[in-house]
Amino acid sequence: MKRSDGQRLLAVAMVLGLCHAAASLYWALGGSLLLETVGDFAVRMHRDGDAGFRWMLGLVGLGKAAAALIPWVDHLRRPPHRWVRAVSWIGAIALIGWGALGAVGGWIGIVMGPSTSNRPAQWGHAILWDPLFLLWGLALAGALWLTRRSGADPAP
Repeated sequence: MKRSDGQRLLAVAMVLGLCHAAASLYWALGGSLLLETVGDFAVRMHRDGDAGFRWMLGLVGLGKAAAALIPWVDHLRRPPHRWVRAVSWIGAIALIGWGALGAVGGWIGIVMGPSTSNRPAQWGHAILWDPLFLLWGLALAGALWLTRRSGADPAP
């Protein structure tokens, strides 16, 4: 694989992160589609019109958007900032861990847990939100690996 493959993978990571951010921002603005896949607490807080909940979702959405955009934008310049790459590696590891653990936990809840009103949240975490975190983290880690500087491939 080449450095250009890493750039494409970085764009994939950005799109996956922006998908996560878009959902949070949509809910912050009052939307409710797929909110039950997050959990009963989210549906309850949304229904009650909790302003703090909306602000929190808005900040989370903006944070996710920044985490998706900053590594991509930083790699448009040469050489990218080392601190951005370091923080991106930490973020990639966190996304992979969070996504993998959440997805596995969702599947365990579906397979072994009793049928509850929280079933949509179990499915949401098992097949949507946490796998999306996992894929975002894997794409980001792969991109960072492929765009690393080495003695044989110095940055232009």
